Amino acid sequence: MARRADKAAAAMKDAGQKAKAVGAKLYVLANDPDMQAKAGKLVADGKKIYRAATSPEAKETYRKVAAVIDKMRKK
Repeated sequence: MARRADKAAAAMKDAGQKAKAVGAKLYVLANDPDMQAKAGKLVADGKKIYRAATSPEAKETYRKVAAVIDKMRKK
């Protein structure tokens, strides 16, 4: 039993050290100006895609396509 507890404690300690290392790497990446610029560009692109997908034109196109698919299924 003692060996299992020691192994579990060692595994938890190792996992904690790994988590701290990963956190430090993420902190460095988050503060990098290049990464911030890339993230900003991705957010802007995501907003454009969302606007295009939720536009009235896109909704109307979806309705038309759904109607065609329903007609094809009925045949």
